[in-house]
Parts: sequence; C-alpha cells; structure tokens
Amino acid sequence: MEHNTLSRPGPSLSGTALKRIACLSMLIDHIGAALLENGLFRQNAVWQGGVRLDFVMRMAGRLAFPIYCFLLVEGFVHTHDFRKYALRMLGFALLSEFPFDWAFFSGVWWGHQNVYFTLLLGLLAMKALDTFRTGEGTPDARGILCAAACTGAAALLRCDYDVMGMALILALYLTRKDRAAQCIAGAVFTLFEPVAPLAFGLVWFYSGERGSCSRAEQWAFYWFYPVHLSVLAAAVALAFPG
Repeated sequence: MEHNTLSRPGPSLSGTALKRIACLSMLIDHIGAALLENGLFRQNAVWQGGVRLDFVMRMAGRLAFPIYCFLLVEGFVHTHDFRKYALRMLGFALLSEFPFDWAFFSGVWWGHQNVYFTLLLGLLAMKALDTFRTGEGTPDARGILCAAACTGAAALLRCDYDVMGMALILALYLTRKDRAAQCIAGAVFTLFEPVAPLAFGLVWFYSGERGSCSRAEQWAFYWFYPVHLSVLAAAVALAFPG
C-alpha cells in the first residue's frame, strides 16, 4: 500500500478535525431528514418556517459526504491492514442498516441502503485499481472492470449516493497525489448537490496528519453513525407513532 502525505504550510486541518466537522454536518442533516421530513412533515405539520429550517439543515449537511469520501481515500492509502479495514466497514454497514431504515423511513426499507455500504464498495473499488496495474503503474482492464462492478453494485443495491458517490471516491483516489487536482475533481463531482463542493475548501487545508485522537475517539467516529441514527429513529417512533 502506498504512503502518500500531501501537507501544506500555513493554517491547516488535521484528519481528526475534518472528521469532527463531518460528524457535525451529518448530525444537522439527519436531524432535518428524520425529525422534520420523516416526522413532522409526514404528519402534515408543514409550515413555512419549518420548510426553511429543513432546507438550511439539509444544506449544512451537504459537507459531510465529500469529507468522508476524502478521508476514506486517505484511510485506504495509509492503512496497514486492508482486510481489517474492509471488515470493519462491512460490520458497521450491517449494524447501521436497521436504525437507518427506521430513522428515515419508519420501517424496514430495502429500497435504500446506508452510506457505509457506499464507502465499503468504494474501498473495494480502490483496492481493485491498486492491485491490478499495468507495467507503468496505471490501473489495467481487470482493475477497471472490478471498479465498474463495485459501482454497478452500489446502483443495484441503491446505496446512499450510489453511482455519483462511487464516482466521487474514485475521482479523489485517482487524483490523490495532487491536492489541487483532487480538490478540483472533488468539487466537480459534487456539483450535483448545492453546497457540497464547498467541502473541498476545507479539504484544501488538510495537513496530511491524523491529529490528536485517542483510541476511544477513533472508535467513536465509527460508532457515531449507527448510534445517532438509533437515537433519531427512537425519537421519531416516540414522537410520531403511526
């Protein structure tokens, strides 16, 4: 596995700082999606102020996924144990699916899978491109076909962000050795969502370092997704039964 760190002088953000920003952005987004859209609005309790608040919260949440995709690429490049990394992603994908369904759909819903599945498939696609290379070091046909198969799986499973999410991950991976190109590619591949390209203004200041992060906080970043979804799912079920 290659070890590539692109640092920059001046003000900077560590990987831990970016994760904290992404967690906050995601939490704001999911409060709007669960409590307002799947809660109040489904009960026909729609008012103009609530619609505006929901819009603001969902826009604030657009920063999260691009940052997570960037950090996934960094994690892949620097991991010492790909198998353990992939199995961890799979475990949290399975663990998160039930609270994901209940937070946003108030019941089991096979038509949309949580974002951990997207990130897992992105991880597998990067592994394929990294494993199957030509003599010049570029991905060969086998790697491209495997990455395409992972992208197709994201579409068939209807994973969060599906094909566009996979395209973003692969674009960030293929431009990983040039921060400017990576930020431009990231911004271009997130144009389908308002505000999302601004995430790469933050990525530009990435220091290339993990930053201060205890073992407990490292695990907390993984657990944050299923735990906060479980809380939101319980809140929706209690506040808006039926």
